[in-house]
Amino acid sequence: MNKYKMFSYFCTLIKVQMSKESQTFSIWKILLPTFIGLGVIVYMMTREFNLSDLQQISFTGHTALWIFIAFCFMLGRDIGFMIRYRFLTEKQLSWKQCIKVTLLAEFGTAITPSSVGGSTMAVLFLAKENIPVGRSTAMVFVTLLLDELFFVVTFPILLIFIPFHTLFSDNTALGSGVLILFIAAYIVKMLLCTFLIFGLFIKPQAVRWLLIKIFRLPFLRRWHKSAAKAGDDIITSAKEIKGKSFRYWFPLITATILSWSSRYLVVNSIFMAFFQVHDNLLIFARQFVMWVVMVISPTPGGSGISEFIFKQYLSEFIPLAGVVPLIILLWRLLTYYNYLFVGALIVPKWVKDSFGSKRKEEE
Repeated sequence: MNKYKMFSYFCTLIKVQMSKESQTFSIWKILLPTFIGLGVIVYMMTREFNLSDLQQISFTGHTALWIFIAFCFMLGRDIGFMIRYRFLTEKQLSWKQCIKVTLLAEFGTAITPSSVGGSTMAVLFLAKENIPVGRSTAMVFVTLLLDELFFVVTFPILLIFIPFHTLFSDNTALGSGVLILFIAAYIVKMLLCTFLIFGLFIKPQAVRWLLIKIFRLPFLRRWHKSAAKAGDDIITSAKEIKGKSFRYWFPLITATILSWSSRYLVVNSIFMAFFQVHDNLLIFARQFVMWVVMVISPTPGGSGISEFIFKQYLSEFIPLAGVVPLIILLWRLLTYYNYLFVGALIVPKWVKDSFGSKRKEEE
């Protein structure tokens, strides 16, 4: 299912499940990913947790400092998104609105499969903040391009400093499968970046023509209308961003680097809170591998899959194997469960304000 269909699905989900002010969203949308993720962690604890390993960890001021730094990196991830929304709308949104849109988008990402993506779903929230359709459409493509470019450009830079065999050191069948998946995903990301750059900056009409031709093939014809719509959106987006100066792009690029780097550095900080770390760059790079696997997860917010992949690719850097489940729990508390909690607090009011008045008018 492509991002446009997933976006349509998410919009429908919002409108259907949040149609009543008193029942603004299904509580199972929060409980299900929580149960899945915590269930995996509990399973790990029953098999691997070792109290004697935990007793070897000293909880000192150093520990508190690095947990605080991890929390700051988590905020840096959100600040990056806030800056992007602020400058993508050319300051039409206030900082308060940017905070709200960011938290709503993160909550949406947390309760839906990872393939949907917060940037795509943010268009719904931006529409409710009176952002014009053309600008909202352009945001989908610009944020997608920036996110994919970060991955495509940063990964080969990391390989300059980290040998390929060190990054993919798992020789098991699972490790070989992930390597193949990663290479395929990287090629897809490069093709997607090329497609977006050509469509947004060079020949949007040619891209629309190509999409229509491709999706007229017999086995793709069922998605022909969606492809034509995507082509129209690319032309609209190209017009919206045409002639934008470096002053427009610089804060967007900077915010993207800030957001993604902060997302990864949370793990480094958690590790440094409990033990000495000698391979910070390798830990940072391993998370590129993790992210590919997490993105294809069918579970909400990657629940269950994320915890398992973390253990598979990062537990070797934890000298005390018995505390791996606790570190995974702390990581998910800082980067995932917090958005479920915050979303549960702000989504009901947002739905009431955004959909309540419209429903009353229809009645």
